Amino acid sequence: MKKFYYLFKVSLEKTFKELKRYKFNTISNVLFFYVLFMGMFLGMQGFGASLGVSSADMADSLEGFIIGYFLWTIIIMSFADIAYNVIDDANKGVLEQLNMSNINLSQILVVRSMANLLVNLLISIALLFIIMYTTNNWIELKIFSTIIPICIGIFSIFGIGLICGGLALIFKKIQTLLNLAQFFLIGLVTVFPENKFTSGLIPFNYVAGKIFFIVIGENSFVDLSVLDYGIMIGNSIFYFAIGLLVFNQCVKIAKKKGLLGQY
Repeated sequence: MKKFYYLFKVSLEKTFKELKRYKFNTISNVLFFYVLFMGMFLGMQGFGASLGVSSADMADSLEGFIIGYFLWTIIIMSFADIAYNVIDDANKGVLEQLNMSNINLSQILVVRSMANLLVNLLISIALLFIIMYTTNNWIELKIFSTIIPICIGIFSIFGIGLICGGLALIFKKIQTLLNLAQFFLIGLVTVFPENKFTSGLIPFNYVAGKIFFIVIGENSFVDLSVLDYGIMIGNSIFYFAIGLLVFNQCVKIAKKKGLLGQY
């Protein structure tokens, strides 16, 4: 257990150092998400005004839009972490060395992603406050009640990231697939089936619905039922297990073909 603690600690330090070292890239990422939101926000506001939607109805829609965008930034960063880390490590020539350590490669990537999740949450929350200040649409963000479902559900996103990371080991260039997946991830936080069990079959979708329930409905994590937590945990375990299975199989194929030591 101690080795995972040190791996998490080193990964967290590495992430903060890279954010500081590559300031331009860090600022560019934040600006990209901010500009993208403002473009969609102003477009949505103008579209609503042209249709004669009332200010009250528009405010409700914009509130949900802000929360949806906040969740999307978190899952897009978490999803991309694993796949892009595999590509980056392969480019640097350290992927084979990582695979030779006494910690499984999939475990290294997951612990790294958990460390990055902490940083991504801080960035996303800061971005959320900037967005609320800019748009003057303030939401009572219950940090603790929101973080709990996110931490439960994010493992389903890690599972999808592991699948893409495994494909990156074999096929090397999968940027097109990663770009397409970003549009798929938008649907996870914007489309909610009426049947809760149908929603529970979709990665992170049920969690996103419950976060809307908490933030917009002015509820707390204690208002969620045992069934709600069961569906969220079951969904994460299912997709995370599939992700681990696919990734480990891809590692075996990559080893057999001698693909780990080259890009």
